[in-house]
Order: sequence, then structure tokens, then C-alpha cells
Amino acid sequence: MRKQALTLLALALTAACGAAGGVRVEGPAPPSESRGPVYVIAYMGDALQRPSDFALTEFSGMNGVRWQSWGGERAVGTGELSGTWCLPGCETKGYPATITLSRLTRLERTGYYARFTVTSGHEIKDDLTDQKLEVPPR
Repeated sequence: MRKQALTLLALALTAACGAAGGVRVEGPAPPSESRGPVYVIAYMGDALQRPSDFALTEFSGMNGVRWQSWGGERAVGTGELSGTWCLPGCETKGYPATITLSRLTRLERTGYYARFTVTSGHEIKDDLTDQKLEVPPR
């Protein structure tokens, strides 16, 4: 008898969901908790989110970066590139440049960009094309 009552209750609830005025779901889905924050690890080992200034290599760094995108498969920002290779031409102001971070790697609930490329209208004497970034071990 109890089993029949539970079956009838389940049928009634199912029918109510499909009836006019039943359950309605609206709006965007809530963000996934498994996505978590995304970082780039600078040359000296600091994990940073949307950094405006950071070292890329022993000889090059980005300053005043404004990020157009962050947290997806790629992050793209524009700023000034400088390094020991451009002295004295960039001593007070770096060269305008675009940085693209790629190969987003997820470890548990945190993401890290694993590669970067910098492009500029000026000659760059440090290879900044498809270079590795540090990512914590799995």
C-alpha cells in the first residue's frame, strides 16, 4: 500500500511539472564551481591574476598591461614591452606590444596559462614566441 502511495505521489509531481504553471527555470546557469581562478606564473615564480606588470623572462617584461580577455582558453592584453636587449631605446618607456597567454591548464579548481607570445611593431631581440610558462606539477 505504501509503495502505491509513493508511486501515485511521484506521478502527481511529474504531471504538475509539465502542466501550465508548473516548474519554470529561467536565466543563465550558475557559474561552475570547478572552474575557479586563473593565474599566470611570472618569471620569478609569482602566481598572478590579470597582472599589469610582470617579468616574462630573465631579460624581458611587460608593463601597464590592460587585459581584453582573461580566464578563457586564451588571455590577450596590450601594454609596454621592455628588456635589457632594448636599452637605451626603451629606458624610460617600453615598446607597445600585445601579449597572448595560451594553453590553459586546469589543476583541480585552479587554471594556469602554460604558454605566451608577445608581438610588437619593434624588433624584439629576445625570443618571445610560443614560450613556456611555469605551471605547478600535477
